[in-house]
Amino acid sequence: MPHTARLEKAHIQNIVANGYDFHCSRYLVLSITQADAARQFLRALLDGGWVVSATASRAAAERLKAQQRCPMGIGFTFQGLQQLQLPTVYLRAFQDRAPAFAQGAYQRAAHRLSDTGPSAAEQWDTSFRPNTAHIFLTLHADTQAELDQAQATLQQLAGPAFAPEGWTAAFQGGHLNRERKKRRIHFGYLDGLTNPLINGLHPHAAHYADLKLQPQFHAPGEFLLGHDNDEGYNRWLLSGEDEPVRQFFANGSFSVFRKMAQDTAAFESFVDKAASDAPSADYVRAKLLGRWHDGRVVDAASPNQPGPDHSPQSNAELNDFDFSTDKQGLGCPFGAHIRRMNPRADPVVPFRRRPLLRRGIPYGPAGDGADSDRGLLGLFFCASLEDQFEHLVSEWGNKNPFGVPNHSTAKDPLIGNHEGSGGQYDIPLGGGANKPLSGFTPFVTTRGTLYTLFPSLPALRVLAGPPAV
Repeated sequence: MPHTARLEKAHIQNIVANGYDFHCSRYLVLSITQADAARQFLRALLDGGWVVSATASRAAAERLKAQQRCPMGIGFTFQGLQQLQLPTVYLRAFQDRAPAFAQGAYQRAAHRLSDTGPSAAEQWDTSFRPNTAHIFLTLHADTQAELDQAQATLQQLAGPAFAPEGWTAAFQGGHLNRERKKRRIHFGYLDGLTNPLINGLHPHAAHYADLKLQPQFHAPGEFLLGHDNDEGYNRWLLSGEDEPVRQFFANGSFSVFRKMAQDTAAFESFVDKAASDAPSADYVRAKLLGRWHDGRVVDAASPNQPGPDHSPQSNAELNDFDFSTDKQGLGCPFGAHIRRMNPRADPVVPFRRRPLLRRGIPYGPAGDGADSDRGLLGLFFCASLEDQFEHLVSEWGNKNPFGVPNHSTAKDPLIGNHEGSGGQYDIPLGGGANKPLSGFTPFVTTRGTLYTLFPSLPALRVLAGPPAV
């Protein structure tokens, strides 16, 4: 009989369940040239403890550092699984239940990710080419020197398994300052303020007893295969398959690696122009995102200024709100980034929430010099690429905003694909009046997207073993 998978923290890759709190990350997209050597490389990673589970502590990561290693995560594209000769029964399950993963982001960019014009797949970095992107490694440490040493060790372990170009085209990310609670992205906003909580993996509601609103805990199936999601639906029951097949998928997660270049000069120019007839530049920034400079939500009680500063605050405190008291968007406009991407208990969004686990990190130098490549290396995890990531990007991010009837035609003001005129963004002022903003340009350009599966640790053992006859 089909059954829901057991939630085994020791089986889940830690990058999926908890992420890492280090200052630097490096991402490698590798192309398999010798399958046997690639499987041997996987065995070496597992035997050496490189791929740590959700039970791992920071102390365990520090022990890896002392051995000139670092914690890592590992994912596989559909083509990568084919290269490793995963049996057809597994590949067919992906094609039936996860068509986005099987097809790959490159094929779906225009229609499902709104990646057109400068963001079109044909313009992406060569690392994202679908026929050569097979394995995705994430490395995490506090310094680039530590990552250099770890990569050198990995290259030695890999031998002839992968094409050399993948090692030389690494994606290097680093937080813009060393204070963990004050990390910001290149557009100046505080980073890493919110991430979903998962039943069975994260602290129980009692941990948040001091908050006005209890945070929502999501069912594991929103992020992990083989479990029920928030709607009580499990796409990965696989009732017609043998137990080893079901176990292979259990506690894995799909990932999206998305390189997004940020045009800080264009963004600052837009804000300065819009602020010429607005209360302040901070006001404009806050209305675009939905949060003030210190991370507090723009609420209807004080829609024009953040009020007295009472920092520091924990992330839990900064997320102790919903939009039930701002039904007209007088504080946080309906088209603002956070209200689009996470409408919370917004009464005008009666359908299914679409949560994502976010593990991104900035890349490139701070500042707004037009000659520098900078942006965000986004890393997202979910159980359904179609129902979660793609829906968020295409429907919530690049179509008209939610809410009461309004005249806005702009896409998400921060990450939307602002081709052509860019549309008009309305800031509600009350009494039916709006402050319109126009002149949007592509502040963010997609440089590549990769869909991978981050299998459970037992499933990694299957991939590292000899191919089935």
